[in-house]
Amino acid sequence: MKKAFLQKVVVGIITATTITTLTPLGVSAATNNSIDTNSYNFTLNKILKTGWNYENGNWYCFDKMGNMKTGWIKDNDKWYYCDNTGVMQTGVINVNGKAYCLNNSGAMETGKVIINNKIYKCSSNGQVVGDKIPKVDKIFNKNNDVVKDNNQNSTVINSNNTTSAENTNTTNTTGSTTTSSNTITTPNTNTTNISNVDVQGLPQLPQNYPISVQASAEEQILQLMNAKRKEAGLNPLTLDNTLLQVARYKSNHMIQYNYFDHITPEGTKWTNWLQAIGYKYTTTGENIAYNTYDAVELFNQWWNSPGHRANMMNASYNKVGIGVLKGNNKFMGTQTFSN
Repeated sequence: MKKAFLQKVVVGIITATTITTLTPLGVSAATNNSIDTNSYNFTLNKILKTGWNYENGNWYCFDKMGNMKTGWIKDNDKWYYCDNTGVMQTGVINVNGKAYCLNNSGAMETGKVIINNKIYKCSSNGQVVGDKIPKVDKIFNKNNDVVKDNNQNSTVINSNNTTSAENTNTTNTTGSTTTSSNTITTPNTNTTNISNVDVQGLPQLPQNYPISVQASAEEQILQLMNAKRKEAGLNPLTLDNTLLQVARYKSNHMIQYNYFDHITPEGTKWTNWLQAIGYKYTTTGENIAYNTYDAVELFNQWWNSPGHRANMMNASYNKVGIGVLKGNNKFMGTQTFSN
């Protein structure tokens, strides 16, 4: 299966503009395309993927030579685990008899984590310790093969913050849509007191919890993100007023209905809202996050996650809306991207 996958990846003289690839900052233009970040090897006459790639609903990681990585992978001081087919894992896994907890972005958690409303403890090396051990989703051997699949996908939440990511590429001319999301959580201090952030054309939200817009944090996150894009040779993102309204609406929606997901309890997504208000785009993405201590820290939560970072560094995007609200004892953040 791994060989077959690599045969799909390594193809002769083509471009892959619909594939999201994550590469480190500061990569030179001589070896990486700033749009699809696929390296082109003139000697072998092949396309080489590098870094994190999102394909068919799964994340894969490739080294600088285009070789797919498996097993434990360290990226930006965080650890991730990919099985022998290269698929990045999430949830609770057992590797060589030891249990580990991976959040929705695939990063290994340490310290206290919440799984199915129960608290567990992980050591500094990520191994679950103590008398209570959560039921694992999958068991792997030393060769990264799945030896048992319990057909469940646990949600691992750090007791202090949460992150998730999703990207959606929609080509209006063909009607095809691909979606992926990023999520994270954090709070901030500079506020604007308002009773609601409703958007014309979308359902009015209840006022179960008072909210305040963290306008200063929104601006700082935009500046931090554009500084990273500039370092990587990408164009800065322009703040779009409609996307700003939708981002604030999404953050408030999660606060008022007390959930944290790219899909609302009613089964809708931000793409449905954009379509409902007549917003035109060909590609869009969303990052969400929350925490209880600092609103600007939301940026670091996103940046330290491959999926979220990929959204912020996506060269296809040129517009963004950032909505950071405080309510229900937390800071809720949303980034909405488009072209």
